[in-house]
Amino acid sequence: MANKPKSVPRAIFLIPPDVQLLDLAGVALVFGKAEVYGAPYEILFCSSEKLVQTIGNLQLANLVHYSEIEICPTDTLLVPGFEEPVVMSQGYRRRNKKLFAWIRDAVERQALVCSVCSGSYLLAEAGVLDGCDCATHWTCFDDMQERFPQLNIVRDRLFVQSRPNVYTSAGVTSGIDLALHILKERHGPKLAFQVARRLVVYMRRNGNTDQGSVYLKYRNHVDDVVHAAQDYLIKNIQDKNTIDDLAEGVNSSPRNLTRKFKLRTGLTIGQYLSEIRLERARELLENTECTVEHVAQECGFSGARQLRNLFHKKYSRPPRAV
Repeated sequence: MANKPKSVPRAIFLIPPDVQLLDLAGVALVFGKAEVYGAPYEILFCSSEKLVQTIGNLQLANLVHYSEIEICPTDTLLVPGFEEPVVMSQGYRRRNKKLFAWIRDAVERQALVCSVCSGSYLLAEAGVLDGCDCATHWTCFDDMQERFPQLNIVRDRLFVQSRPNVYTSAGVTSGIDLALHILKERHGPKLAFQVARRLVVYMRRNGNTDQGSVYLKYRNHVDDVVHAAQDYLIKNIQDKNTIDDLAEGVNSSPRNLTRKFKLRTGLTIGQYLSEIRLERARELLENTECTVEHVAQECGFSGARQLRNLFHKKYSRPPRAV
């Protein structure tokens, strides 16, 4: 086994026969683009075969055999979806008992293990979803429940945290949502937003199909000027941002920017600035020992009193009740 000490975490894709290309490529691109914003991943593609044919007859060759990869806790193992009848045949399952043991071992080693679409079948066959909530593609609900009655298939979620280190997703583009969620949890919402925007995925969804972080919220548009203004405000959150400064920073007139910002986001510039300041304040209060006074200064509020008032209005609790 060629397993050297890892300087960066690995995203390992276990590719089954008749793999769905979008399940594979979309998620791989999310982890690949994270490097652009300071969070590099080593991306590996493995299988039980050296050559795999995808749906659409494209062949993937020279794949690493899964047994050559020793999973470690910093790894993320991802299983994309496939055409169910091929992979779930008795012959495939009989031939790949060691593969299912390898998946179980990955979970036991505390790696993050995720499925996209019907990739959940492989996790279920490995026994790592027993007694757990899980998601899969809607076309698989009844068949999967019949095959694995010990599972609780959740039918109205994009992705589910089935165990502390196991996620399952509903399928196809929801794999991208899950991958962005993983980046957000590991590297923060700003990096996840940057990757989402790089991929032109402005409306990032979480497991409950809600928008989640304000860094990713209000991005369901393709207006570059408004995106630039949102980026400017996030970058300069501490400053007293006047409309003139903001307009100059994005090469727009104050009047035109004000109009377009409200049209594209549904918020005034002041309302959006308040939202991102409050979220940044909440992050600092939850993850640091900073005083409320220091957090208020860091986030551009006039003082602790303003932060306390706005925080209570939005979250119905004082800043330190987190």
